[in-house]
Amino acid sequence: MESPTSKPFAAPLTTPSAPMSDGDSVFWGTGEAEDPFKASLDKTLAQGHAWLSFPPALEAAYQRDKAPERRRTLERGGLWLLVLFNLMLVTDWMIVPDQFALAVGLRVFFFSTINGVGLLLTDRFTPRSREWTVVGMSVLAAIITAVLCLQSHDRLAAPYLVALVMVVLFNGSVIRTPFWKALLIDAMVLGIFVVSLMLMPQPDWHIMSALMLVLVSTAVFTLYSSYWLEHEDRTNWLMQGQEHHLLEALGKANRRLERMSRFDALTDLANRRHFDEFLAQLWQRARRGGQAIALLMMDVDHFKAYNDHYGHPRGDTCLQQIAALLKRQLRRPGDLVARFGGEEFVAVLHDTALPQAVAAAERVRAGVQQLGLPHAASSTAAQVTISIGVASFQPQTCDEGPPALIAASDAALYQAKSQGRNQVVPSTACPAVAEAP
Repeated sequence: MESPTSKPFAAPLTTPSAPMSDGDSVFWGTGEAEDPFKASLDKTLAQGHAWLSFPPALEAAYQRDKAPERRRTLERGGLWLLVLFNLMLVTDWMIVPDQFALAVGLRVFFFSTINGVGLLLTDRFTPRSREWTVVGMSVLAAIITAVLCLQSHDRLAAPYLVALVMVVLFNGSVIRTPFWKALLIDAMVLGIFVVSLMLMPQPDWHIMSALMLVLVSTAVFTLYSSYWLEHEDRTNWLMQGQEHHLLEALGKANRRLERMSRFDALTDLANRRHFDEFLAQLWQRARRGGQAIALLMMDVDHFKAYNDHYGHPRGDTCLQQIAALLKRQLRRPGDLVARFGGEEFVAVLHDTALPQAVAAAERVRAGVQQLGLPHAASSTAAQVTISIGVASFQPQTCDEGPPALIAASDAALYQAKSQGRNQVVPSTACPAVAEAP
């Protein structure tokens, strides 16, 4: 039974959450390994596929992709075959009346039964077995026609072999049998025609030659059409795959550019732009909902001296370690931690009153000190420390907007630094209520 599989060109695109490595590029095909499937697709499209076949992996994907549509075509064709093959009983009765009973037995009870069972079991067949079933049923239909002609003594029995052209037309137009199998079917039908002609007593060679020309011409025309239809279908499939990969690459590039525009490359925290947009949106929601918004403004103590003493690479590592700590400590859904600039960080805490914000800030301050990053150039402590200013506003009762919240937390940070650093100072400007609503 054919198992349902996803189309190879329908893979969902996911938003990247991890920071980009230095080798990543926003341009498709650079900075990352090339997809072997795509490479095979491009190579096949460039080289052509005159033999109507792809490399194994590509061919398997093509067959999986086309299997549902092909199954529906064969199901519809099987129903038409039941009708048309049995309608030929009319011509049997007119041309080979002495074999009409045999025709009924072969067409109605034998062939139609097999065809009906095949239709009922279509879902249980693999795509490959379905196509070989088509070959078998086509040859069987041709043999039945030949048997009726060979068994009949009517003078029209030999010309009636022209009915074999129906098998060729049905495969070439109604069910669009793949070219190589259609070629096999047509060759076998022509063989059945020739063998039947040789077994017939005294056929009219003038008439039979003309009929054979009709059969051969029909086979050539339908095979020509079958070849180019399949070639075009395969080419379109390759081009759709190429388009899919281009769109996927463009989507990845756009997401990378979006991430680059919103996240700090060094710390993988939100940047100032993202912070400003986030705070403005959260402010509007909090104004409608009546929640408080807290802001933690943080500054690494004596960071310039740290850079001068240890060098900028060590300074970058220090900022990365502090950023990682902030993400661990302040990870509630709906909150945001950002790099405000240089050695300054900010954290936006939604639905958080001042006491809770101060407690969160104290955990951060203690966590940074516990990192134990040596700071020989600091006049505050032997380790890297951080100063934090905290403010909490209720947008419903404070009309000055986000800039006022930023200014209040920044003023509190300035106070913390002027009081000796390595401490948390809450702001009293335009405060929110003491407890969270």
